Amino acid sequence: MMADLNPWLEPYRLAVATTLAQGRLPHALLLTGLQGLGKGVLAEAIAAQLLCTSATQEEGPCGRCNACAQLSAGSHPDYIRIQLEEDASVIKVDQIRLLAEKLSFSSHQGGYKVALLNPAGSMNINAANSLLKTLEEPSDNTVLLLVCERPSQLPPTVRSRCQQLRVEAPGKDVALQWLAAQGITGSARTYLQMAHGAPLEALKQARADSIEARREHFDSLVDILEGRANALAVAQSWSSEADLQGVRWMREWLMDLVRIAMTGQTSGVRSADLLDGLVKLAHRLDSKVVFDQLERINRTLAATASLNRQLLAEDILLAWATQK
Repeated sequence: MMADLNPWLEPYRLAVATTLAQGRLPHALLLTGLQGLGKGVLAEAIAAQLLCTSATQEEGPCGRCNACAQLSAGSHPDYIRIQLEEDASVIKVDQIRLLAEKLSFSSHQGGYKVALLNPAGSMNINAANSLLKTLEEPSDNTVLLLVCERPSQLPPTVRSRCQQLRVEAPGKDVALQWLAAQGITGSARTYLQMAHGAPLEALKQARADSIEARREHFDSLVDILEGRANALAVAQSWSSEADLQGVRWMREWLMDLVRIAMTGQTSGVRSADLLDGLVKLAHRLDSKVVFDQLERINRTLAATASLNRQLLAEDILLAWATQK
């Protein structure tokens, strides 16, 4: 197993390596799954498998050949990475056109040409349409690796031309053992539950001390309902957070409220650290209100690339404030 590959990802690398050895590797792989499972890490491991001149099916890339050295240094001529440019919220059509131009040339080292698009779901419609031609008419020995959380983030025409590889959350024992090796022990189970079983996301939340931050965000929602906090002021604070974290947490809590309201049970609640407050809200709010709020958040988060972040947060929290 590659020394730096997370243990739960190795079976996926091995599966791809086996397919490669059998001559059945597709020209495009779509890696999907929850945030924090390491899809990007896996994609890079697959790229290394393809480009290494001494890779084996069982052990993976050697890490010693010239190709591995170039890949590690970020200078391999047959490896192309497409990602968000600085301060950009979408992958643009010019980036995909440049990719297509590079892939049209022969391999510099006589092997595979590999392109990694991450996050592929950030392509705007023009970029996705431009990529379609490359997917439909791939050049020889070319493999495209697309990484995104949900297949629905991509147009059906793009999805249908890729073989999907869905990365699942590892078993709890595997995840907890890995978190312990990273120094996360006391609240590891809570963080793992918060991350929906994704170890890398759990580690990120643990290092950010997110249990306390989540409590503060949840209390802000309750304070808005009680008239103790102004929705616009809270929205201004939330809009400055990376990835609109507060809004995404709110979506999780609304989903938990739906579970409690529909089943009357709390065993399936993911935000166990906020269980008492969630139960109180579930008894207080009408189910239709919760569903409407959840739909509003899902709709607006799907359009974050084209919406002002503060206006998005204001729209959600002002609607929440009307549920007093």
